[in-house]
Amino acid sequence: MATEANEELLTCPFCDYREKNDYQMLLHVEVMHTEDGEESPFALKDELAASRQSQDQTAGASQSEPSGLPTPAQSEFVECPYHCGEQVPADELQFHTDFHVAENMANEDATVIDITNNFSTDISNAIRNHDQVLSEWQTPVKEKEKRWTSSIRDMFSTPRFKLVSPAGVKVKGNEVRRLDKAELGPYANERRMPSWLVRLLEDGAEVTVSNKIGHDGRIVKVEIISNETPNLIPVLARLSKLDRNISRAFYCDPAVRHVAKLPKEGGFCGYRNTQMLISYIRDAKAPGHEHFDKKRLPSILKLQDMIEEAWDQGYNTAGRKETGGIRMTRKYIGTPEAQALLLSLGINAEAQAFSAKDKVEAYRNLMEAVWNHFESGVEYSNTDKVVVTDKPPLYFQHRGHSLTIVGIELDVEERPNLVVFDPTYNPSQQLRRLALNNKLAFTTPTPGKLMKAHRRDERYLGRYKEFEMIKVNGPV
Repeated sequence: MATEANEELLTCPFCDYREKNDYQMLLHVEVMHTEDGEESPFALKDELAASRQSQDQTAGASQSEPSGLPTPAQSEFVECPYHCGEQVPADELQFHTDFHVAENMANEDATVIDITNNFSTDISNAIRNHDQVLSEWQTPVKEKEKRWTSSIRDMFSTPRFKLVSPAGVKVKGNEVRRLDKAELGPYANERRMPSWLVRLLEDGAEVTVSNKIGHDGRIVKVEIISNETPNLIPVLARLSKLDRNISRAFYCDPAVRHVAKLPKEGGFCGYRNTQMLISYIRDAKAPGHEHFDKKRLPSILKLQDMIEEAWDQGYNTAGRKETGGIRMTRKYIGTPEAQALLLSLGINAEAQAFSAKDKVEAYRNLMEAVWNHFESGVEYSNTDKVVVTDKPPLYFQHRGHSLTIVGIELDVEERPNLVVFDPTYNPSQQLRRLALNNKLAFTTPTPGKLMKAHRRDERYLGRYKEFEMIKVNGPV
């Protein structure tokens, strides 16, 4: 019987996705593996278009089509077909699975060549493109408007986001209302997460110990945490240097770690991005580092306790009424909760909101602020294609998801890319191996393929009308 079951399982010819249902496999191929940039007939549009498409399909559907296939009109959240444990908003499914494909392609197809014996940090002029004019992106920061706010309450004096969670609360006057699934996710009304998930979070990621030769030639024991990747910033910076399509890039302090979610844990991205900020604070010994364990980042359950304690101390207290409390639940958290936690520890966490202004799209205002953050006060020359700074990473929120911004690139046509750590996706095995072994003497003919899962460009960001961001800096 087991053999017959395996024979019925279909495998995608382009990636490792598997599915029993013929129609779902066809849907996957049409959405994920379109040719020559053509738009798939199955591609998810915005909510209105998707609703109309669903109605049209229902009116003319044949009896042979499966009626249970989720569509934006039928289901607010859809389970990820790659079985990562995430419940994804229906109109986000295509982009979510796109990055799973990029993750798998980087694992299987990208070539990395060790050039330790003849490695040089010198980059040719052809790669540097140092004569490229960077126009507005090189305008000194002092000539630009500084929009950072000192309090998230100031940021929320204007209407909040429609769907972002839970930073996107709709407020009428001073009224604070309880949020629902649109802001807190599919488990907004769940009183307590399942016991199996509690055990998973209590146990945490697997920790292994290996012996390595230190700089002094002695053997040292090194702990490797399965969902944490230190030293990834220098690897990504190297890829930016190797990419001929990139003219300039800035990166944050290398102390920040990529922290991925555990298999099947679901939508805890707000907590994982908070852990990434804490990893920078701790390992860079930034103000507030004394509050955190030197070896272990606070767990999700611990972060929930810390946020509740921050509310007790009076920081962003509306969050408790809006969420109904978060301890031992799977409710999404957002910018107010992350900021409250940091402020309660005396860490200066400044918030900024972005929307369209003077006919300039929100994502352009966002890109300008990120560029200013990494570029301001940094000494570099026109021949420095990639600059790794000591600036902190940025907590970043858009509708339904949060990430950590660790850098920004400008391509040869002056189009910016955010470089991010996304907790939903693990770094590719090749990049993780390079980072853990501190290997920077490498080259690759396909740097763009290895970088794809870490880039968020205008196409991705242009779908959103509002953004939020937190940066940490000096003491309060």
